[in-house]
Amino acid sequence: MTSAAKVSVIVPTYNRAAYLPATLDMLTNQAFICGLKPAARGSIEPAPVHATPSPSTGRGQGEGFAFEIIVVDDGSTDETSSVVAKYGCNVRYERIEHVGLPGPINRGLELARGEYVLLTNDHDLYAPETLAMLTDALDAHTSAVLAVSDVVLVTPDASREVATYTFPYRGLVDGRQFLIEQLLPGIGSIAPHNMFRRDALQGEMLDATYGSSCDVEMWLRLASRGDLVHVPRTLVRVRDRDEGSAHFQANHRLVDQALRAKRAYMPADLEPDTRRAIQAGWRRRVDKSAAVSLWRALEAGRADEKGAIRELARREGTRTGGLAVDALTRLPEPLALALLRSARRLWGEAR
Repeated sequence: MTSAAKVSVIVPTYNRAAYLPATLDMLTNQAFICGLKPAARGSIEPAPVHATPSPSTGRGQGEGFAFEIIVVDDGSTDETSSVVAKYGCNVRYERIEHVGLPGPINRGLELARGEYVLLTNDHDLYAPETLAMLTDALDAHTSAVLAVSDVVLVTPDASREVATYTFPYRGLVDGRQFLIEQLLPGIGSIAPHNMFRRDALQGEMLDATYGSSCDVEMWLRLASRGDLVHVPRTLVRVRDRDEGSAHFQANHRLVDQALRAKRAYMPADLEPDTRRAIQAGWRRRVDKSAAVSLWRALEAGRADEKGAIRELARREGTRTGGLAVDALTRLPEPLALALLRSARRLWGEAR
């Protein structure tokens, strides 16, 4: 008798056939040497395989766990289906009509059978021990709803490291503490690749009203419901967004959605100085994000985005930043672009 899947790995994807093989290679070759392999497409149970002891987990023959990899294709128009077909029974594939996020993630959650879920990106790179270490962390800490690791941001071609995100914890962390110290500050999520308990969602899906920032809202929601466990290892290399990313030209909309989510989860009893510091940090990040969005829009010939970017900077940024972005949007576009390119060389590009 085989076991049900312990972990469901969900890979939402859209027109990323060039990057997807590297991600799936790493996910299908996890080094815990588990006692079960992913379920065949369309089957109910994973199939047993022979296993040897794993140095990363200590698991041996019969002591592994089953995992499944679910690729949900959001209506890709490239070679995604052919890429996934090469993995045969190791990957379950489902194609849906293009709806954008969170549609493919929610469909993956509907299909998932695992006790734990790892939500991945279709272009990122995972250490061989990722599943083993995150699973062990949740097994060892029953109050934890999330297991998080450290992350390295790399260039789109993965040839160079851009930044490292290391959490100042070891082991179990209070969910409220993590929410206040890590998830509320800034704009995006610096913990984008978490393994979580599926039942911690309490039957809820990702909220479509947050658009492409729906995962940010989910991490906030889960941290408000339980503890986290930090695995002090760099398990994920996150590729920075390139021009082929659907998010590349939508940065200002992502910022708006993420801030709306963060305001919704700001504790009402948060100490006033902490609240003010977090909000001031948001305004400074909006200044930079609005400038980056304007640069990208002008580079792409999308002058129609200038009004939305100007409005974001005025409403959410600092007064100085709002005035600066407003002035840039009113300059002749070649001049504005030249100034933004110069600024980018000085302070680098925000993700």
